[in-house]
Amino acid sequence: MTEIRGTDPNILQRNASDPMASVWVSASAGAGKTKVLSDRVLRLMLSGTEPHRILCLTFTKAAAAEMANRVNERLGHWATMEDRELHDDLFNLAGTVPSGDETRRARRLFASVLDAPGGMKIQTIHAFCQSLLRRFPLEAGLAPHFEIMDDRTAAETMADVQEEVLAFARNGRDDDLADALSVVTGQVREGAFGEVMGELARERGRLKRMLAHHGGANRMRDAVYAALGVPVGQDEDAVLRRALSDDAFDRDGLMRGLAALEAGTKTDQDRVPALAQFLEKTGIEDRLAVFSDYRGVFFTAAGEPRAKLITKKAAENHPMGADALESECARLIEVDRLRKAAALAGATAALISIGNAMLDRYAAKKALHARLDYDDLILTSLRLLQQQAGIAGWVLFKLDEGLDHILIDEAQDTNPEQWEVVRILAEEFFAGAGQHDEKPRTIFAVGDAKQSIYSFQRADPEKFTQMRAYFRERAHEIEAEWREVPMNISFRSTDAVLGTVDRVFAGMIGRRSGGCSVGRDRTGPRRCLWRSHG
Repeated sequence: MTEIRGTDPNILQRNASDPMASVWVSASAGAGKTKVLSDRVLRLMLSGTEPHRILCLTFTKAAAAEMANRVNERLGHWATMEDRELHDDLFNLAGTVPSGDETRRARRLFASVLDAPGGMKIQTIHAFCQSLLRRFPLEAGLAPHFEIMDDRTAAETMADVQEEVLAFARNGRDDDLADALSVVTGQVREGAFGEVMGELARERGRLKRMLAHHGGANRMRDAVYAALGVPVGQDEDAVLRRALSDDAFDRDGLMRGLAALEAGTKTDQDRVPALAQFLEKTGIEDRLAVFSDYRGVFFTAAGEPRAKLITKKAAENHPMGADALESECARLIEVDRLRKAAALAGATAALISIGNAMLDRYAAKKALHARLDYDDLILTSLRLLQQQAGIAGWVLFKLDEGLDHILIDEAQDTNPEQWEVVRILAEEFFAGAGQHDEKPRTIFAVGDAKQSIYSFQRADPEKFTQMRAYFRERAHEIEAEWREVPMNISFRSTDAVLGTVDRVFAGMIGRRSGGCSVGRDRTGPRRCLWRSHG
């Protein structure tokens, strides 16, 4: 592995845009990420790569348009520049004197891009998946005339589905769904039910993946109960009743505890009536009626375990009774935990039931009208690429035949399913040493975990690090050139501002949060505001 460091941003950017190496760039805000991406696309084409064999995945349509505009504008200038200007621009781009072939190729690239089959592939991951599914609809199990739902249409459809499912639950035609609705409405404050249902609708993609992972709603419910340590279906009341059964507590020990309190101070004796009343009861129903007072022996009015259950002298005189009180307090703490866990499991299971019903109805509506939402584009494409037999192999072959280089912009905001699509597409790039020695096939990613929109579209900045390690290992397996290029130089601020920020974060707070190096490369002198195409 080669890790490129330095203070000259032009050197860093040239190393990152080198078409002969796979490169992973960690770039801070204002470090020139878009410039590096466009430079790399230009250098790939200058090296002989046909435009349609490059796939550049960006995060938004605006970013894709910005990238395409930068590349096309540069190519348009190359086609009309004077020879000396073109020579200088190509030298600045690569840091080497351009050959005559490169100069001639630069002038022809604008026309080559215009003539490229399907145009230059600078697009969002969703747009790429849409084009893939348009190409192989039957193989993906889709109607060839499928339509893409925009966010507004998807939200309106989901709102209709929500009303239908709730009406179905309210009319009693499905007992399980009616019970689930009763649990949810009993758990939320007045007016908050709509917010809960709205959040469930917004997280439908995440819920769908979780249901698929666990193998359906019932298994997902069972997994929730298991994770919380509660038997499936056991509710809060059942936990308490079990805790008040004859064999659940140490009656003899509590009798000794009662004697210890009776022999203590007034503070101790104030707790005697509630404990004595509880011990007099012989049935669960009777104990339930006095449980609140009994619990007050061990817990404060705020619900916290008492710091002292018995005064020091009384405990010393009746150690066995004091130990029994401590043991019962510990038991009741665990009972509280189990009651909360049972309530949480029950509420979660109810939401799973309602959410699953909503997803089933939502899927039926989409299928009826041959529609896909944005989440479907990713998941359906992934399912198509993951197939191992028959036509799926042909899909992979056709894609492999058409792609030599993949570039990912804003990689810190790529979610796990999107990364899996990229991984499968790039798998053949690292299939064997020597297969593409003259013109290596490469992967390039640029991102900054500090800028991740953590929850948006399930962005997972940890995946940025994990995929870097994965592709690094794959490159090493075939002895391909691999580089990791940190870019910490800002083009958006001044040295005074950056210095102030650095001083603010130089203390203990900065160290605890991992430090802050906003504006400069710490390995060398201060640099900022370089003149550049960024």
